[in-house]
Amino acid sequence: MFKHIRPQISALKLIERGTNIEFKGRFKDTLAYNHFTEEDENTLFQVREIVQESISEAADLFHKYLIELKEEGEQEIHSEEIKRYLYIFFNEKRDKEYVDKIIPFFNELRIRRYNIGKLIVAFNQLHFFLQMSLFSKKTILPSTYLQLAEALQRAINIEHQILIEVYTEKIIEQVAEGIARLMDKNSEVMQIKELVRQLDLQNSDIQTVTAATEEMKASIIEVANNAASVAEKTKTAVSKATEGKQVIEKALNDIVHTGETFESIVDKFSSLQNHVSSIVNVVEIIRGIADQTNLLALNASIEAARAGEYGRGFAVVADEVRKLAESTVDSLHQVHVSVENLKVFSSDVSNTVAITAESIKKGVDEAELALPILTEITEDIQQINEATSHTAAISQQQAASVDEISQRMVSISKLAEEIEELGKDTGKTVYELSKMTELLRTEVFHNNIKLSTRALLQLAKTDHILWKWRIYNMILGYEIVRPEDVSSHKVCRLGKWYFDATTRERLESYKSFNLLDVPHQQVHEQARLAAESYKNGNILQAENHLRLLSKASEEVLSYIDDLLKSLE
Repeated sequence: MFKHIRPQISALKLIERGTNIEFKGRFKDTLAYNHFTEEDENTLFQVREIVQESISEAADLFHKYLIELKEEGEQEIHSEEIKRYLYIFFNEKRDKEYVDKIIPFFNELRIRRYNIGKLIVAFNQLHFFLQMSLFSKKTILPSTYLQLAEALQRAINIEHQILIEVYTEKIIEQVAEGIARLMDKNSEVMQIKELVRQLDLQNSDIQTVTAATEEMKASIIEVANNAASVAEKTKTAVSKATEGKQVIEKALNDIVHTGETFESIVDKFSSLQNHVSSIVNVVEIIRGIADQTNLLALNASIEAARAGEYGRGFAVVADEVRKLAESTVDSLHQVHVSVENLKVFSSDVSNTVAITAESIKKGVDEAELALPILTEITEDIQQINEATSHTAAISQQQAASVDEISQRMVSISKLAEEIEELGKDTGKTVYELSKMTELLRTEVFHNNIKLSTRALLQLAKTDHILWKWRIYNMILGYEIVRPEDVSSHKVCRLGKWYFDATTRERLESYKSFNLLDVPHQQVHEQARLAAESYKNGNILQAENHLRLLSKASEEVLSYIDDLLKSLE
């Protein structure tokens, strides 16, 4: 007998899907999945009539659960809010406005950090209480009870699904927003490319400076060596100049002495000329005597001839005297010639000596004038020697300083190379981080997940930050992007949402929504052009497209942020 009154339900009935409630929207999919129909909606109204007296008690029960589950420091949900929610649950039609009416209550639960797992238990306990309230009505037939319980269960399942989706979507929105911020921060590290480039240029400059420093070091060392050599030679020159000065002073003294000697010679030549003149006078006297003697001899010869035989001996003597006188005259002639020659020679010598004496006197005067100049030159050379020695010492100090600078430049060059490598490694690490972020994003936001508008917009931000990031890494050589990989802006996630008729009907009154399409199209277009330029080897043009892409991407993100604020 009990077998015929015991309610029964088949397993196939529990997996039926679909709904006859007509409207467009995501909530209809929820109704269809739970197989909630207009009949269930009417049946739920019947449940309300049956458990009406127990609804207030059910609200108090649920309130006690919420008090127990309340996080420390959070405000509790007021019982009136629970009653208002239960009123909507039992009295409102399941249309597209229904979700908008119950979500504020679910959001309050989420905002006040109620644990979702424990909340489901609380909702199950509420459902169980309502089921028991139905079951306690003895006047209800088993078949009717089954119909009522089934409608109530489907309605409760819908509440569970919406509650979980509210929690999940908020988490997804937060995750999407966090990933968007993370990828936005990653995109800010795009300056690493410029940093690496600047480090490369800096390293090149350091290498140039290091080479120049080495050359300057070599030049200064050579100058120092030359200065030391000049100082040494200048020192020798000072010594030689001093010796030369002494030699010149001695020579000057000798010249002065020679001048004095020449004056004596001039005086003696004057005396010699006087003696020569005296000799001429004596020769003239002797010539006169010789002439008288010759005349006397002639007269004697004449007288001897007159004397005849008696004068023959005297004639011989007279002839000899004559011959002697003639010989004397001849000798005197020679002496006279010699004396005249001597007189001319002595006169010439006297003139030459006089001229020489005058030249020597002039040379002495000039030498005496040159001596202070020579002294000054010697002092100047001494000063030059001191300055050169000082210069050599300074050059050696400079050489030592430049050598230290050169060593430091070598160290700086090595450090710059290490920094450059670290910059490149950082770029690669950030790239790997972005790949892991993209992998996380793909795993979290798979195709089957239902996204709220906020979550979708946050995810759309990451999509377009990602394009900028991929093109950037393509230029760095970390990633390959083919032009055909860049899809049309109408078929990407944001494009599908943007051009959906429901979206346009809902948001076309927003200015940011209408302005979004142009920069969104530019992001895709500039990404494709950048990929084409890079493929053709035109890196500069690819970088220019990247700049235009970045500018358009910033506009897209700005308009999305405005929409998010508007949707808040």
